[in-house]
Amino acid sequence: MASKSQQVNELIICPICFEVYREPKSLPNCLHTFCKSCIKTYSVTAVNKNSNFNNTFECPVCRACYHDVIDCNKWVENLPNNYLIVSLIDQGKMEKKELYCDSCIRLETSQPAVSWCPECCDKLCENCVKFHHTNRFTMEHQVCNLEEREQTDKLEVDLFCKQHASKRLEVYCFDHEEPCCLMCATVSHRKCDKVSSLEDCSQSLGADVTRMLGKLEELQKTCVSEIERVTDDKKSLKDESTEIEKKVKTIREEIIQVLMEKERSFLESLKKTEENESFRLQGMLDELLTVQKTMEDNIKILKNSDEFPKVALFLELKQMEKRVSEIYTQTNKLMKSYHTSVLDGRIDDTVKTFHSCFKTFGEIRLREKKPLIDYLSTKLVLERSLVVEGSSCLTDVDVLDDDIIVTTCQNSRMVYLLDMTGKLLSSFTLKGNPWGIAAIQNKTFCVALRCPGIAVIFKVKDVSITFWKELNTSSNSWGICTEKQRIILSTEKQGGAGQVFRFYDLEGNSCGEREVNVGNSGCGAINATPGQPLLFTHHDGNSLFSLDLNVAGSATKLHEGKNMKYPIGVTRDPNGNIYVVCYFSHKVLQFNKNGNFIREIIRKDLAVQLPIGIRVKRLGDDIKLMLTTKGKVLVYRFGD
Repeated sequence: MASKSQQVNELIICPICFEVYREPKSLPNCLHTFCKSCIKTYSVTAVNKNSNFNNTFECPVCRACYHDVIDCNKWVENLPNNYLIVSLIDQGKMEKKELYCDSCIRLETSQPAVSWCPECCDKLCENCVKFHHTNRFTMEHQVCNLEEREQTDKLEVDLFCKQHASKRLEVYCFDHEEPCCLMCATVSHRKCDKVSSLEDCSQSLGADVTRMLGKLEELQKTCVSEIERVTDDKKSLKDESTEIEKKVKTIREEIIQVLMEKERSFLESLKKTEENESFRLQGMLDELLTVQKTMEDNIKILKNSDEFPKVALFLELKQMEKRVSEIYTQTNKLMKSYHTSVLDGRIDDTVKTFHSCFKTFGEIRLREKKPLIDYLSTKLVLERSLVVEGSSCLTDVDVLDDDIIVTTCQNSRMVYLLDMTGKLLSSFTLKGNPWGIAAIQNKTFCVALRCPGIAVIFKVKDVSITFWKELNTSSNSWGICTEKQRIILSTEKQGGAGQVFRFYDLEGNSCGEREVNVGNSGCGAINATPGQPLLFTHHDGNSLFSLDLNVAGSATKLHEGKNMKYPIGVTRDPNGNIYVVCYFSHKVLQFNKNGNFIREIIRKDLAVQLPIGIRVKRLGDDIKLMLTTKGKVLVYRFGD
């Protein structure tokens, strides 16, 4: 069996020149790696040879074909660097590193070093150690074992002049930002404005250490934040890929065998796109981890600064200042160049409906994730007003699969499906007065009814609404929402103020309840988000409450005031900020995720009359705020 070292050696050899990689570059599709100069020379030759075939060339290893390579030099420059190979090469260099005696090197010989003299800043072999202990000028130097030195946090600072090897560093020139001996100071720095002795410079390092430590810790926090962002993006990339694959396989079960080849092609494209993007993210992650390691080492030195000679510490600080400046530049460059991509799987309508003339299974592409919305400061802009024919009192609204709007009208006892333009897709007559809606999953949704008090689960197939299951609640139902893998229903409490929250699994089976003694379930709405407390409104008390479903205890009042006049609808945005609809004041109030009032995000809008239902959710490619008012669904976008 090959040793680990042999396996690493095989991985760092270019398949073109059979030498250790120099600037390793990876091809985008097949991911085979070559020296930058090797693949550049190869591509130029291959493209010139195949100039009559759309400027193509084949991978030297697997013969994967690359088209439209017009400018080979520019094309190769844009190929991703293989940082894994770079790391393996560096690891090999470190494993081969051996320390030699500095005194012997000056005599043009080489002997393995075993000891270290901090006074002379020299590594010494066994013979030189003996001489060191007997020489009149060095016999009192405290020589330490080299292995012990490598296990400690001692600073490796050369205290001798580079120009005059026998002279110790004694002054520092701030004009040239370099230390030197007295001879250099006299000859080379006599005209410099600020030259001080190292002893004087090292006397007041406390403020410099604190300042540098602050810079490093700030940079470390930035680095940690960026690492978390890239790591989260990698995980999201995998989750998105998995979700798209599930959709593909679900559709595949409904169509005939001829579709299998199209499916295979689609999944290969998905996997390659994911791998390429993951490879890019890994490269960014490796660079950030390297910066983080440098920060940790420097911070460790500064936190133990009291243990080091002050002169050595001063010199290390000066070197550290240069490194930090370079790292700042490098990190800012990385942050500016980084972008978040989102896997976007578009499934053709022809595939969904199984038409024999479909051309492709779908399309996999990477799109750059849009900048995060600052929901607490961004204005709302009315984008469109969707009139629902036959309705006069729409009570709630939700979105199915990002592209179908579902809304209910209590006067007509109807549930409606609309497309994003407001076109009516289908409707269904209910046997009670509908109030709340909760989208579940896979185009399934639940409607809370009163008179009689039930909740009904519907499925949507080919934009038609189909009854699936009825949940008997024995009392009037009002607010409804979904949280994780369960449905939460707000029902009236018999014989007093308060309400009962009933829990059901996604199949409609009852799985418990929770009673509260505050508020009133009549006309109330509820909202739950994974990891966040349940929200519910009390219209008569002009109040907003929260309830931790995982902790025993009563509900907490988040807000009560004159600006909250008859609150009904409640929802959250993706950042957890809260929105409450006030029926009589025709306003929408915004709170942060902790329940602190922020602003009246909708006020004095003639389009908003007696609003009830509200939802902040993805509709198409963007997050929208949707509001029901009489017979209309108002769609707002976040942005000026």
